[in-house]
Amino acid sequence: MKKTAIGLFWLAIMASTSASPALAVQEPKDNRRIALENKRIEAEFPLAKSPAFYFVISLESKQIDLKSRGLVFRKWTARRVRCWGKPVSSETTKLARKSALILPQRTVIKPGEEEAPAKPAEPATKPGEFELEVLEIKDMPKEFTLELEDGTMISVVTKTKGLARFKRWVGWHIGLPLKTIKLQRKKQSMTLIQLEFDDPADGQAMYWALIEGMRGLIHLTDINPPVFAN
Repeated sequence: MKKTAIGLFWLAIMASTSASPALAVQEPKDNRRIALENKRIEAEFPLAKSPAFYFVISLESKQIDLKSRGLVFRKWTARRVRCWGKPVSSETTKLARKSALILPQRTVIKPGEEEAPAKPAEPATKPGEFELEVLEIKDMPKEFTLELEDGTMISVVTKTKGLARFKRWVGWHIGLPLKTIKLQRKKQSMTLIQLEFDDPADGQAMYWALIEGMRGLIHLTDINPPVFAN
């Protein structure tokens, strides 16, 4: 009986020992993910205290969230995220400027000028429906650049084919390295993030929603973060 008990004891020790390597690998990874998530919550908390809208960009999940009070009001998921240059900061940042080759055109009435006569009212839509035309989303640029206050540039583009895609490839793989060399000679650096969408409407809605002066965060502290090529 005693020998049987000792045998069972050693079997238990051997079983736990054989399982320990897997546990040793899994547990630190889980602990790291929990720690990173806590760090994200701490970074976002000052923004979530205010009712003002803010943005959160997660490079690993390729997701851009428009949030207020910690709640997601709108989100977009890019098909591809590419990074170049100096890694981004995990600190709170601010959208300093939006730029595009073709800017949205709005009618501006200057003081002293007569306002154009109003158009006849259109038939009412069904209750609860939103017309994109009212929100002017259809007039927003499909491709544009967001410049953050720390100098980070976020390029929003749409999936292309043929010659346009080749030109983009040349710009990324040849143009950027040459630009980086010039900056390094001046002891300067750059940070570029490219977000590519399948649907142009996603970029248009994002341009309309993100307002200059809006605060936000970029999450890079992931388990498998994107590599910033340089």
